Amino acid sequence: MGNSFSPCKRKDVDVSQGPPKKRKGDVMWIHGVSNTPPVLGENAPSSSRQGTPVKYPVHDLSPDCTSKNPNLTIIFFHGLIYGIDDAWKQTWTTHRIDGKEECICWPQMWIPKDLNDNVKILSLSYDSNVAASVHNDVTEIGQNLIQSLVTNSRYETLWDEPIAMVAYSFGGLVLKSLVVEMHKHVNQKKINNLDVTVQKCCEKFLKNLKGVVFYSVPHAGGTQDLSKYFKWQHQQITKDRTQLGLLGNMESFNRKMEQLSTDFIKSTCEDINIYAFVEGIPIDNKWGILVPWASASRLSNNNNYTVEDANHLTICKPPSKDHLSYSKLLEYLKTFMKERKTPTMPPLPCYEVTLEDKANAIHSLFQKESIVALVGMGGIGKTTLSKKTYHLFHNQYEKSSFLEDVKSKDINDVKKKLLQDLCDKKLHQHEDVNEYLDEIKQCMISKKVLVIVDDVGMTENLEALQLPIHKHATNVDCKSKVLVNCRNWQILKKYVKETAKVDMAFLEQEQAKELFMYHAFKHANSVTNDFENISMDIIKACGGLPLSLEILGCYLCGNYDLEIWKDALREL
Repeated sequence: MGNSFSPCKRKDVDVSQGPPKKRKGDVMWIHGVSNTPPVLGENAPSSSRQGTPVKYPVHDLSPDCTSKNPNLTIIFFHGLIYGIDDAWKQTWTTHRIDGKEECICWPQMWIPKDLNDNVKILSLSYDSNVAASVHNDVTEIGQNLIQSLVTNSRYETLWDEPIAMVAYSFGGLVLKSLVVEMHKHVNQKKINNLDVTVQKCCEKFLKNLKGVVFYSVPHAGGTQDLSKYFKWQHQQITKDRTQLGLLGNMESFNRKMEQLSTDFIKSTCEDINIYAFVEGIPIDNKWGILVPWASASRLSNNNNYTVEDANHLTICKPPSKDHLSYSKLLEYLKTFMKERKTPTMPPLPCYEVTLEDKANAIHSLFQKESIVALVGMGGIGKTTLSKKTYHLFHNQYEKSSFLEDVKSKDINDVKKKLLQDLCDKKLHQHEDVNEYLDEIKQCMISKKVLVIVDDVGMTENLEALQLPIHKHATNVDCKSKVLVNCRNWQILKKYVKETAKVDMAFLEQEQAKELFMYHAFKHANSVTNDFENISMDIIKACGGLPLSLEILGCYLCGNYDLEIWKDALREL
């Protein structure tokens, strides 16, 4: 169900009449679709009619997402094909309009950027050739996908987090079949000689399935035009006038559809979100609307949208990001995503001077380095700049931790905070945090993590944390970043490259004046010449040291006895 053909190169194609017979030498080129080597399923059951194992490929459309626990996993199910390869690519391409030559695979090119988050996107491949009726048994496909996808060791950890599934036409029947077959495994300890491991994987998958989006999927009867259209396509391609196995007997097909929809609802959680896009126009005068509203919207509880300018062949091919068929999908996916826990934020000073520019410079350095060091004397602003960096950039990481004033704390308490921030584990008082160091390491290796170690104090503290970040690691090797500050460069040089060292500088006179005047006169309407002059003397005496300027300014604020100011200057 569903035309997966995307005429991106040949201008003479009339989509309304269906895809032409593929000719020798025809080229199908889709711009922006990277090569995604398929990952075959493991130990697929013998469910084909010939008794041979079937392994369906799984295509990773988000290779930049290396996390094993993303905020959302999105799985795409393609439609029928017409004797061409790469059905998943052909289904999920943009619609060519205004004579444009390029089509892109929009789940791959748009979704990761628009969700701006840690999202894994997979696209499945399975038998769906309209001309090969022997393979079009959706029950068998669902059974095989359990082994090809759900119990595939490469993806098992993804099922611990929220899951969304998106299907077009025939792919919706495959999706429902997969859910029904998983539900059978959950409710029966062993099916088809599959062990309890399969049951646990299926149970975890169904538990975290948060939403399903259907593009023009038939859930009930009333699809006579759909049957006629695909019979015509079958005859055009094969010159075979025999009945299609899948759609040949409409009465039988409608009964199976009805039963599959009923079983699907029974197999899902009550709080699952189901949405449907419905085609708004017929392909042309020859064909009506292939999947009418009554059939397409049956399962979605009024969460339906008619795409007024799309027919059955174009409904899953948005011409732009603003198109309803994409913008609404994006809204749905955001509701399915795991809520990010807001980390405890270290307080920032009430007034800042040049902090944002300096923090941006550190962020730029992170594009080249995995570990960066802030070095300088006490009071020069290392902690304040570290806090500002954390505030500005922690939300660009999957996990983050700010370890404040490490030298003054029990190192095991510091480790416990790191474990809680990165791994969401809070230990009881009697538990040994050192038993969980490997878990912290694995988190920093598998995820994109930001750790800031404030005032580390001595080498032993840094060694005790055992952060798995090597100073020669590249961005390709490790996406996690560490910012550490210390007064003594000798303590850090073993762990940090010279090029990743940031020497903290004193404030220039104008910056120092701005900081001191804010703290000393924030309640004053104006400043007399006497106080202006002595303020400049105090600022010079502080030598551009931020902490001295702030402390003295706060001490003198509201005190307008000039002698007290002179005493403070003499003390300096």
